[in-house]
Amino acid sequence: MKITIKKLEFIFVIVYFLATLLCYLFLRNLPCVVGSLAGFSVSIVDWFLLKLMAKKWIKRGKYSMIDTAVRFIIVGISIYILLNIGVNTLGLILGISIIPFSLMMIAIFFVLSKRKMEV
Repeated sequence: MKITIKKLEFIFVIVYFLATLLCYLFLRNLPCVVGSLAGFSVSIVDWFLLKLMAKKWIKRGKYSMIDTAVRFIIVGISIYILLNIGVNTLGLILGISIIPFSLMMIAIFFVLSKRKMEV
C-alpha cells in the first residue's frame, strides 16, 4: 500500500468525524463538538502550512527556522484566541490531536501488517 498526502488527508477527515461522533455520543455535549471543530481547523491550517514549508524546503534545499517560528506563532495565537472566546477546552484538545493520532494509528497499522510500507 502506498501512502500519499491525499490519502493522509482523507484519513484525517475520517478520524475527525469518528472522534466527533464519539464525543457527541458519549459526552452529549454540543460545545465539545464545536470545540473539536475549532481544534481540527487549527490543526488543518497547521498541516497546510507545514506542507507549504516542505515544498519551499525542497525547492530551496535548505531549512528555514523563521518559517517554523511563524508557523508556531500562528498556531499559538489561534489557540489563545479560541480559548479566550470560550471554546470548550476538551473539544479543542480533541480536535488538535486528530492529525498526530491519525499518523500514529497509520504507523501502528503498518508495523503490525505483513505488507511493506511504501512512501
